[in-house]
Amino acid sequence: MTALETRFDAILPTLATKEDLKNLELKLTAAIHKEITHCTWRMIAWMTTVLGVSFAGVFYIARHVA
Repeated sequence: MTALETRFDAILPTLATKEDLKNLELKLTAAIHKEITHCTWRMIAWMTTVLGVSFAGVFYIARHVA
């Protein structure tokens, strides 16, 4: 029994508390929101570029090829 108590006493300080988990959750939430925002703006920029190039190609074909 004392071996189990000794082992339990050695492990107990390394376990996370509710406060530790709450702090980790707040950090992860902030990081996830930041990444989603970054990816959203990257997608908007990519789509704008693709649409602009597509429009320019169609405009060029309509003016010079046909």
